[in-house]
Amino acid sequence: ARITPHSKSALPMAGLFKTESLTVSAPGSVMITGEHAVLHGRHALVGAVDHRVQVSLSPRADDTIAIHSDLGERRMPRSAIDPSKPFNFIGAILERRHDAFRSGFDLTITAKDVPSDVGLGSSSAVTVATLAVIELWLSGALPSHKALMQDALTIIRNVQGMGSGADAAAAIWGGILLYRATPEVVAVHKQLPPATLVYAGYKTATPEVIRIVDARREQAADGFEALFDRIDANSLKASEALNAGNIAALGSILNEGQHLMEELGVCDDTLDDIVTALRSMPDILGTKISGSGLGDCVLGIGTLTTVDWPYRVIPVHFTTEGVRDESTAPNK
Repeated sequence: ARITPHSKSALPMAGLFKTESLTVSAPGSVMITGEHAVLHGRHALVGAVDHRVQVSLSPRADDTIAIHSDLGERRMPRSAIDPSKPFNFIGAILERRHDAFRSGFDLTITAKDVPSDVGLGSSSAVTVATLAVIELWLSGALPSHKALMQDALTIIRNVQGMGSGADAAAAIWGGILLYRATPEVVAVHKQLPPATLVYAGYKTATPEVIRIVDARREQAADGFEALFDRIDANSLKASEALNAGNIAALGSILNEGQHLMEELGVCDDTLDDIVTALRSMPDILGTKISGSGLGDCVLGIGTLTTVDWPYRVIPVHFTTEGVRDESTAPNK
């Protein structure tokens, strides 16, 4: 999919072009099953969580676009977009849409609910919310889920060079999704199990972990294809358990998925310690690495009740709410 900037003839009429401040939010996300395999055409299960990112757009009277966030500030003319880090996702969006802008604007990103050192799909959430608030400003309405997904996936892959789009899908639809990177949302589950998320205290960048897995895959391609097929089957089983409302079965399926992640070689000693410790807790039904591995988080299905815990617990709940318009203007 490719985002095509609006031509001048396609620009919204002045009466539709919004002049008030607008805000769109999108949830972060947690990978449940299917990591790595989803990059090779298999299914994944991903859930939206109650840590949201807000993006506000306030039109200006000049041609300046100003970005404000905890990552820093950036000001630039709308005719000369700077897409460099740390605003590379936003910059990629602005580069593709700047011909449609009739003025500059202030873009404010707020992520108070998202821990700065834990991913939770925050880049995808920011991408989704930014695309949506710009479309709301230009046309007066949020884009359809499918259009927003196509645009978000294009931006993510252009910036990262890879990406399944699973986090973006969760940010758009909400709930727990059975997803395949065609992109295709196969199912949206509204039954949400209790979750515990434990942070290892460090993370290896996802592209680096993918390179490590790919290097191993080059040495045993057939074996990895079979492993990806087993991960795919694990995701499908997890989706069926959710559909049946069988949370105990979902926990057992996550335990099976953890063994598959270990076969991939992305479970280090710290993650193994967290998995082992969580499985000893009476109210945890199953555990598995969440994300690409070699750091970051472990997901537990169930509630952690102990207070004597050596690792950092990230309070998290799955949510059915995806991208939403949070503007308060009466004519939104």
